[in-house]
Amino acid sequence: MSSQAGAAAVLRALLGIGVRRFVLCPGSRSAPLAYALRELEMLDAITLHVETDERVAGFVALGLGRASGEPAAVVTTSGSAVANLHPAVIEAYHSGIPLIALTADRPVRMRGSGANQTTDQVGLLGPGLVGEIDISAEDAADRPHLLDAVLDEVRRGPIHINLSFEDPLTPDGPSFTAAPTIPSFTVPMEELEREALDDRPTIIVAGPGAPIDELLGRSGSAGVPILAEPAAVQRGLPGAIPAGRIVLGHVDSEIERVIIVGHPTLSRPITRLISRTDIEVLSVRTEPVPTDPGRVARILEAFPKIEPQEEWLARWQRAGAAAHAAGREALGDDLDALTASAAIADSGGDWFLGASNIIRDVDLLAGYPQARFHASRGLAGIDGSVSTARGMAQIIPGMKAAVGDLTFIHDLGGLVLTRGQEEPPIDVIVLDDGGGGIFATLEHGAPQHEQYFDRVFRTAKSIDIIAAARALGWTGVDVHSLDELMDILAEPAARRVIRVACERPVDEVRHRRDRVARAMSHAAERAAG
Repeated sequence: MSSQAGAAAVLRALLGIGVRRFVLCPGSRSAPLAYALRELEMLDAITLHVETDERVAGFVALGLGRASGEPAAVVTTSGSAVANLHPAVIEAYHSGIPLIALTADRPVRMRGSGANQTTDQVGLLGPGLVGEIDISAEDAADRPHLLDAVLDEVRRGPIHINLSFEDPLTPDGPSFTAAPTIPSFTVPMEELEREALDDRPTIIVAGPGAPIDELLGRSGSAGVPILAEPAAVQRGLPGAIPAGRIVLGHVDSEIERVIIVGHPTLSRPITRLISRTDIEVLSVRTEPVPTDPGRVARILEAFPKIEPQEEWLARWQRAGAAAHAAGREALGDDLDALTASAAIADSGGDWFLGASNIIRDVDLLAGYPQARFHASRGLAGIDGSVSTARGMAQIIPGMKAAVGDLTFIHDLGGLVLTRGQEEPPIDVIVLDDGGGGIFATLEHGAPQHEQYFDRVFRTAKSIDIIAAARALGWTGVDVHSLDELMDILAEPAARRVIRVACERPVDEVRHRRDRVARAMSHAAERAAG
């Protein structure tokens, strides 16, 4: 009875703070949780997603939390299943995304005994956690208040509840006979004093923030230039500067203050800017890790007050508009990664962008985007991109994803859908540039490294993307022209994998990108005066 009662007690505690979305992977040791979750699903109390791959499940839960701002719980059995959650947990940690890893375990006495599917799961997901508790089902049932402290931390990022079960693992009756009342998930509010700043030439550098940032006054805008990454909420504000990293190169010597909001990590020029020691750098606190790569910033608890700097802003806006127009003119209409990214930026709707060339190209070319972008920029890895987008699609209707071919292959398991489980439609656009095309734009793609590039950087894969998608139950579409792509993008999401053929020789990729960037830079320089 203690296993069943403990599982129910933990779930009641989660429901009590407003958790209503669960992602479950099947297992025997986690059976008490599975039975109880199925009961709650039949009572229409929760939303339950069932996945086979724990790594996929972790990222689906991450996407649910990213899109909703509420913690989703991912439930696994014991052993290596727990380790598979680690990539999603550390992305959640560095993004400030609420996430609950609820892992079943063997009794404590079995640790270190060599028993089947038994390892020391405590600390296995650290240090990428804001809280952790190791508790037996018996203690959870008898003293559920022991969970309070760790649950209080989940608004800041991922927590781990490791719950050990004794046999029997099957119920002797229902744990829930009526749908429990589930409150809304809330974030404790506190009044924070906003510092007033003087009128030194100031810019805001914005990256994706945590769901709590706006609630806690940690995001904002002022009448100053904003260099906002695509996935930053500030990208849609009037002060956001198109082609910001291009414009920066012509006025950076005049900047006297930078305010960092969110977690900007996308480009090297921006990282250099926010690491400078000759200007004032202020970083508005992010959870749980403040953004200060140069270790030079003064950390603020809330977004400061600043008077509008209209002439300064107008100069940046002129330069940004000129750079954007020049870039679009230089693109032409042949289909490649650059024109595809520009088309995606113009298409509207919600997009998850993979951590490869696609998000950098959108950042460069989006201008005043019609679309709203999302991305995993906590650690900026390609892990779990399809799965994260699938989780977000549960909250955001019509979600689409754009990823590179290696990013797509890395999360191919994210296309595997559970039979009979309702899934919202989502499209995955795969920019197939024949491997790690992003390295072609870095120093590794330089001619002197040619003998290394294909073998250890590009690493193109032998895979028929369309056939793989169809084998997993998705519609596969091959696109070979920009007009075809634009027609596809105008259609609603329909569970399609859309391959965009854009492989080019490395030297051609580098030269084309250089030409576009030079055209934008010259235009920005003239407009900036």
